[in-house]
Amino acid sequence: MFIFRLIIYIINNIIMDLNKVMLIGRITTDIELKKIGENGVSVVNFNIATNRRYKNSEGNTIEEAEFHKCVAFGGLADIIGNYAEKGKKVYLEGRLKTKKWEDTNGNNRYTTEIVSDNVILLDGKSGQGLNKGNSSNNENKDDEDLPF
Repeated sequence: MFIFRLIIYIINNIIMDLNKVMLIGRITTDIELKKIGENGVSVVNFNIATNRRYKNSEGNTIEEAEFHKCVAFGGLADIIGNYAEKGKKVYLEGRLKTKKWEDTNGNNRYTTEIVSDNVILLDGKSGQGLNKGNSSNNENKDDEDLPF
């Protein structure tokens, strides 16, 4: 009972809120790298599709796709712009951010997107990891070290 109370205390008093997204899916848009602001910060916007398969009550396999708006900035955007392509499978980590904007009729609209912190390209030989503008390249590893 003491452990349970300790865990509840830690959750309520020490641990901060968590805004974390992890996805594995395919890029569904062409990647277009842009420069914004006076400093020319790189930005790239792209979408990722994730699929869910399940069987319905009749035993038929149903597949549903969910589409996620994503954005990356700085060095990570540069690398995504140079190496990622439409149709490629990626692992993405980031956080949710909702933006408010006004449409042409003056109505308030909201868009939720994932601000990318880490992207790993899953298609290809090297499985390049892209993390906050730094690329980690696994090409130097010997294939003999792999367990399969």
